[in-house]
Amino acid sequence: MDSTALPCIASSFWQGFRLTASLLIFWLTSTFAQLTIESMPPISAEGDNVLLFVHNLPENVQAFSWYTGVMVLKSREIARYAKATNSCVLGTAHSGRETIFSNGSLLIKNVTRKDSGYYLLQTLDTSLKSEITRVEFFVHTPIFGFKKHAMPSKLTIELVPPVVAEEDNVLLLARNLPDKLQGFAWHKGVLPLDHFKIASHAILINSSMLTHKYYGRATIYTNGSLLLQNVTQKDSGIYTLRTISADLRSEWAIVNLQVNSK
Repeated sequence: MDSTALPCIASSFWQGFRLTASLLIFWLTSTFAQLTIESMPPISAEGDNVLLFVHNLPENVQAFSWYTGVMVLKSREIARYAKATNSCVLGTAHSGRETIFSNGSLLIKNVTRKDSGYYLLQTLDTSLKSEITRVEFFVHTPIFGFKKHAMPSKLTIELVPPVVAEEDNVLLLARNLPDKLQGFAWHKGVLPLDHFKIASHAILINSSMLTHKYYGRATIYTNGSLLLQNVTQKDSGIYTLRTISADLRSEWAIVNLQVNSK
């Protein structure tokens, strides 16, 4: 495949991923400022979507590239991103299933067992210093009793309005919620930790809960959407909607909110 230039995904929604509910409680946040990569989930089944999530990408990084394997080889380059132009160039190892994000993360859709193995992120900072970080994940065939969705997750989030300034209200509009929904929760960031939680809703008892930090400035709706009022630049970042169905299947979608100064 010839290298092709295309816009990077920075502020549009990220497609939802499917995880088993048991994996959610094992996710831990990074306690160090150094760059690390987390495979979400660390072990996945064929057909799943895998997010190689980058923690603590340094602010002085001006470009980065993703590779398959453990060595920086042109023939194994998936894609590279240039911060100055906010653009990506696809590499020869891009299969059409990978999406690279401006925060350094890499999404691989509909994985197969051939996708198992090491992935390498190379960063280049403004002083032209290069750093390499590796991550590994494993893809297995569906095990007995593991039921996969008949169709890929269609859960998405839309920002309304799409461009947000300080003191605006913004609706994080949930679309295509799964059937037989048991409940859902919103978090700031990617990891489902209590101190990042914004709100949750239980379908069976029709009960919603907002965390203290968001009292008076957030509203959660039964259709899965979240309204944030009078936003500031501190509200910028990733927001995650997680859903749990009656059979304990979990789906999630992510949106990147950028609050602009007036």
